[in-house]
Amino acid sequence: MMKSLPLLCILTLFMFGPENCSSKKTALQSKSLELGFKPEATDLASNFYSLTALADKKEANLRLEKKNLVGVYFMPSWNLSADPNQDIDSFWACLTGKENCGHLNNTEMWGPKGRIYNAQNPYEGPFLERKPHPSLKGFYKRNDPEVAKKQLEYMKNYGIDFFAYDWFFGRHYYYHLNFAPQANTYYPSGWKTDPARAGRVEVPGIEQWNEQLTVLLSENEKLPEDKQMKWAINWVDDNGEKWMNWLDIGSPQSIAAGRNYEGEVPDKQLFLKVHDKITQLWIDKYFNRKDYLKDESGRPIVYFYFPQDMETKAAYYGISMKELLDRSKAMAQKAGYKGIKFIAAAAGAMTERERIYALPTNWKATNQKEPWKGGNFINKMLLQEYVPRLKGMGFEGMTAYLYHTYMDKDNRSYSDMRTNYKSHWQKWSEMFKNDPNFEYQIPVAMGWDMRPMGGTWPQTTGFPSEPYKDNVHSTKSTFKAKLLEAQKFSEKYKSSNGNTVMICCWNEYLEGNHIEPTEGHGFDYLEAIKEVFVKEN
Repeated sequence: MMKSLPLLCILTLFMFGPENCSSKKTALQSKSLELGFKPEATDLASNFYSLTALADKKEANLRLEKKNLVGVYFMPSWNLSADPNQDIDSFWACLTGKENCGHLNNTEMWGPKGRIYNAQNPYEGPFLERKPHPSLKGFYKRNDPEVAKKQLEYMKNYGIDFFAYDWFFGRHYYYHLNFAPQANTYYPSGWKTDPARAGRVEVPGIEQWNEQLTVLLSENEKLPEDKQMKWAINWVDDNGEKWMNWLDIGSPQSIAAGRNYEGEVPDKQLFLKVHDKITQLWIDKYFNRKDYLKDESGRPIVYFYFPQDMETKAAYYGISMKELLDRSKAMAQKAGYKGIKFIAAAAGAMTERERIYALPTNWKATNQKEPWKGGNFINKMLLQEYVPRLKGMGFEGMTAYLYHTYMDKDNRSYSDMRTNYKSHWQKWSEMFKNDPNFEYQIPVAMGWDMRPMGGTWPQTTGFPSEPYKDNVHSTKSTFKAKLLEAQKFSEKYKSSNGNTVMICCWNEYLEGNHIEPTEGHGFDYLEAIKEVFVKEN
């Protein structure tokens, strides 16, 4: 998952409106998740109906038992075009060529010339083997309901129990509720607006890139309840550019342009109001849905991608992560829930020589009087220093999106990745094995290859810094072997870890980490999941 917000998306929002911008364990453990027909255990000699059912092999094979709950991350795409009549999908544009690929042209990532290709660093695309399977209409439209329904069916039929949708929120976006294109943008009931300015909202911020989530949920609720997928939010708050845009709310330029609500400045009070708005949005739109993932007590589960990204921003205002998460939990309790279960998706550097790339815990402005001009992330911690803090921060579990290293060992092949993942599983499972109130959900990934976005990792020189990490390619057999290893660890530490296995990812096409059926690998990865986690009796 990359950390960039295309400028075109921002321009589009202001030109045309936001619609044009793109426990421990019993419920999760679910001792026997049944999919399909389950014959009653009766005396076959005396029960004609049971005899008939068992005689039908097709019916008998529908009895499926799950020992693990399997989740998968879902990454949305968005429109790169500022023209409301044109759609340039952020995924497909980069798979089919480099000319329209917004990531390659991003000067924040690659420097003033964007990604540079030359004789020594040739372009290796297009990456057409990643084209989605014909049953998904190839390079599909992100809001196609037929595709969304097929995606849900594939997840369900191949043993995936829920998806964690990578959920983005731009806290700096303002809008006007009396302006038709923006009228349906979420805003908490009863919150202040300015009627003299077409209902300009007092508290800014919108969901981003939720087109796919909207259509997925719409199609999901049309399905019979036993066919529906469960889902959860994976909150991603990882964009430095968005943070600067937030701080710019208080710049002289913004004030002079008249964009601000009366008295609007990006201070601690407004930061907390936006956080409350985010939580209220979850409560109003998502937590009350039958298909939302909850623990055994009925608490909604929220995954939190890279907690350090939020911690740094809160720390700038002297707010701790625990204060923020407790604030959200209290709001959920007021709404009738027993709180919220937050699970951190954490990863990062683990060696002293890489501390410069480690997990920061604060952000400091270069000039405190002009924070919109920039600053630095400070007080960096290695992963093994950061993880023991998570419980005190209000989290009740941990997993990962993707591990690139373990200590000083890089993922240079899928074999390396399997070895490094097992090291992580061992370390964190052992760390939390005696804690009944904090779980480690075993993560798995099918690979990594970021060449469609320019390579690992972008530098402002125009070249990737560690391109050798883009060779982490699996096959059905090696991926299945990794799943079996994950299942073994999950079973060994079930009393503390629970039984959830998190897979990355359904559709991270630009990072080469996608199990969705494609022309290149077909249904291999879904078949591997089903062969490991769904047992036919």
